[in-house]
Amino acid sequence: MLRRSASLARLLVLLVSPLLFVLSAWAADPENVPAVDITDPAALQEATRILAEEVKLAARPRTYIIVDLVDRAVVIKGRGAELHRLPIEQWSGLRLAEASTAFRVLARPPVTRRRIEPAAGAEQPPVSLDDMPTDFTLTFAPSFSLAVHPSVSDDFWRWLRFTARDWWVWIRDWTVRLATGEESPTHPVLRLTLTPHHAQSLAWTVTEGMPFLVRRTSSPPK
Repeated sequence: MLRRSASLARLLVLLVSPLLFVLSAWAADPENVPAVDITDPAALQEATRILAEEVKLAARPRTYIIVDLVDRAVVIKGRGAELHRLPIEQWSGLRLAEASTAFRVLARPPVTRRRIEPAAGAEQPPVSLDDMPTDFTLTFAPSFSLAVHPSVSDDFWRWLRFTARDWWVWIRDWTVRLATGEESPTHPVLRLTLTPHHAQSLAWTVTEGMPFLVRRTSSPPK
């Protein structure tokens, strides 16, 4: 009986400890507690889902990211504590109703290495934030795509290249559908507009296997 009680006590500690990490982080920094419209049942349900998923992630000493479409921010967190916040300028998405779980990054964004100057010798300078891309697409398991690109005003040519690539994928999928009559595989897609510096910061932070959560909103994209 005593052994069973001890086992139940350990199980309770394992279940409650991650929640305490999240709640204590909110108590230490109340300004960063997620805003929730308590009069909106869908918003309450989504906030509850995110909290439940975050409790699981906070149980381990690792960094994870919440793409918060309600607060319009990419929030980098660890153990429930907010480490950094990147504002989202604009966003759009497809099939986000299916983005209801934790997604894990399959590969980090490619690094744009600087050209080696012959006069500088054979040694290549270490990778820095400036070497990270300002537009990139992350793929995840389960299947999910997150595309990051600059705004028109920040970098017109990069924005144009990114938009053209996006349209090409859309045209290719529709061509295959018309030619074969088969539906293309579908999965949630989210597109974020960040400043070049914030995009590079996100690319610098992302690692293979890093968990992402998407906090969805019932409000239309802006």
